Amino acid sequence: MSLDVLALLLAALTLLIGVWGFREWGVGTMERRDLASRGMEGELDRRHRSPLARMDRMLRNADFGVKLERRLRTAGLEMKLSTFVMITVVASIVAVVFLWNALAPIFGIVAIFGVVAGIFGYLKRQEERRKEAFTAQLPELARVLSNATQAGLALPTAIDMAAEELDDPAGAELRLTARSIQLGQPFEEAISDLRDRMPSREIGVLISTLLVSSRSGGALVTSLRNISTTLESRKETRREVKTILGEATSTAYALLVMGIGSFFLINTLMPGAVATMAQSNIGLAIILVSLTLFAVGFVAVLRMSKLDF
Repeated sequence: MSLDVLALLLAALTLLIGVWGFREWGVGTMERRDLASRGMEGELDRRHRSPLARMDRMLRNADFGVKLERRLRTAGLEMKLSTFVMITVVASIVAVVFLWNALAPIFGIVAIFGVVAGIFGYLKRQEERRKEAFTAQLPELARVLSNATQAGLALPTAIDMAAEELDDPAGAELRLTARSIQLGQPFEEAISDLRDRMPSREIGVLISTLLVSSRSGGALVTSLRNISTTLESRKETRREVKTILGEATSTAYALLVMGIGSFFLINTLMPGAVATMAQSNIGLAIILVSLTLFAVGFVAVLRMSKLDF
């Protein structure tokens, strides 16, 4: 099969998936408009039988789908599993077609791993940003809980009140915890689920204090005020360290862009040079070694500048 035929097939598949996704989006829009004039039961049944709904059910039955859905929820992305998978597939196909024709077939194959790594890297980054935003709200959360308990409110009621007063992501996570308690989940399990959704040392200290207080009592108001002061100091320290390490993080992404851009630069100065290199074993080895070195350098710089304290 020639490269032109393969590229045409990939382009057709990409177009087909894109049309399907656009159709599902249009159908969803029309369903929301007609929701007020149609029976709720029939509407829910139709959505339950849609292709995307069937794909969501298939993904949720697999361990990968369960973990992915938890990560999407942690990242705060209001997106279905099927939509996320479709975006990944379409982006991979587009990258394969583009790099296959622009540079060499080997780059089309590498593009699949690059796109998947990039999308999941973005997902991980959104998770970290939301966790950092939640951690930054912990001093205020501790103050709200301290004031509420000092006023004589029980901890579940104090958490419900804090959910109304705080902005997202703390507000959204606390609303989920308060709703779980209202539906009958024990307080200790609900608060432990919050720690699992937003893991950090700061939330671990706060939740441990709440758990100890719910089990054995104690000077909860004083403890929460002391925790609030400590968390405020840690927040300022984290901000200063992140500012210092910001240059190293920018260097890592610049290194990655330079690595990929160098191949396009060579191909621009000498059209077809990269494809010619890929046709020989020595040239192919040089390309693979170069890509590996750039990837290792990118990961190494990110690991060295990772904030973990």
